Amino acid sequence: MYPVINILGFNIASYGLMNLLGFGLGIILASWRAKKRGISFEQEFLLLIHICFGVFIGAKLLFLVINIDYIWQHKDIIFQSMDNLITYLGGGFVFYGGLAGGIIAAYIYCHHYQEPFLKMLEIAVPSIPLIHAMGRIGCFLAGCCYGIHVNSWLGITFTCSPYAPNGISLFPVQLLEAGINLILFIVLLGCARRERRPFQLLGFYLLFYSLARFILEYLRFDEARGIYGGLSTSQWISILVFTIALYLLLAKRIKQIPSA
Repeated sequence: MYPVINILGFNIASYGLMNLLGFGLGIILASWRAKKRGISFEQEFLLLIHICFGVFIGAKLLFLVINIDYIWQHKDIIFQSMDNLITYLGGGFVFYGGLAGGIIAAYIYCHHYQEPFLKMLEIAVPSIPLIHAMGRIGCFLAGCCYGIHVNSWLGITFTCSPYAPNGISLFPVQLLEAGINLILFIVLLGCARRERRPFQLLGFYLLFYSLARFILEYLRFDEARGIYGGLSTSQWISILVFTIALYLLLAKRIKQIPSA
């Protein structure tokens, strides 16, 4: 759609711009929530910087794992020059890898600096779908993560995308996922106003997002997702995440049920 946006004479990649904007909004939101809970701006800001690095590394690593066959088949081209290698490594991220990387980075930071991990994580949770929504808008502008072919008014036709097939009517699944994430963001903000059990807010998010993502994968048509046993990589991960979310939400309740 608009893979490159010209701002004040500078050409800026729309995908990177929207992700940068998303992270900025997420950091502002988390810092505001941290202040309300007695955590200093510096503490939460440093945590979020570590999370950003974790998200980048995790999202990139999972992308490389999923596309290992493609990398091996095209290794002569990819490693032909440093420019080719940088170009390939510069694009391609998988959200679930970023989510795992961010949580791991948060744990490492909190453990090292002796910060309350659960409290810090709970503060950051509502920022996740907000950042993700902006990222999916970036996907739409760039043309990646595109949807299935449709013959209806719902379809969007790309004309200059380096990723999506141009000249074909495609379902805008990126915008649908962005909308779902914005709804999740609003719901999580409402839920966060009340005191919750440890991991409960994260469990809510993981439960509903994994379910939505599993369904949304049927509306995607990009080939970089990897298909195993009839399901995409993200669908298999969604099943795992859904199971983990159920455990986070129900484990304590199950333990509290008295035996007969």
